[in-house]
Amino acid sequence: MQALIDADTPVYVSALASEDEAEYSAKRYLDNYILNIIKDSGCSSYSLFVSGTGNFRKEIDHTYKENRKNKPEPKYREMLRQHLIKEWGAFECNGYEADDGCGIHQESDGSTIICGIDKDLLQIPGLHYQWPIIRKGVVQRPALFHNISVEQGWRNLFAQVLTGDTSDNIRGVPGIGPKKATSILAECKTEEEMYNVCLEQYINSGVGKEIFDKHLDLLYILRELGITYNIRKIIYG
Repeated sequence: MQALIDADTPVYVSALASEDEAEYSAKRYLDNYILNIIKDSGCSSYSLFVSGTGNFRKEIDHTYKENRKNKPEPKYREMLRQHLIKEWGAFECNGYEADDGCGIHQESDGSTIICGIDKDLLQIPGLHYQWPIIRKGVVQRPALFHNISVEQGWRNLFAQVLTGDTSDNIRGVPGIGPKKATSILAECKTEEEMYNVCLEQYINSGVGKEIFDKHLDLLYILRELGITYNIRKIIYG
């Protein structure tokens, strides 16, 4: 089985943890981080993905991730990103994001497993591994394995369309949190049913279809390069 690793998080965490260390210590920290993901996911091979320059989502909405703009950049972040590209053969995702790289390469036959801690990735059908979240030596969340069905994947996407994603500066429908989103989607079984129910919520709340379409394209992780949700809907119906 092949691990498809969203390596943006390991790069960032390793850079933060190594802020007062030498460069070689930062590289060693990151190398061990990646090796542990591969081992703990049970994989015999791997592909790493790191975000590069440009992002099609910024063309859809210039405010995408603008809330992160003033956060200080860890000094080793770019060096570690380049380290994965040069020494580990990581794919540099220019024009799109590392999680899109994972989505594009995910297979439905169980031969790949997406490794990442971003909940957005759970909209992609197939196997997933989320490594444990540890802060100051304390396990905040243990390691998790998932086998996401097609229906679960759509449900996870549309729940996020309803609630929005504050970390990416995407607002959903006012007054809808995770519990209410789950309730709204409870009777839906198909992508079309979930789409129509969410569209109705956007229209009835006054947010509107234009914003609904924009949020779908922002939140949808690519399965094919360049095919956003709404382009996919036009092509495949």
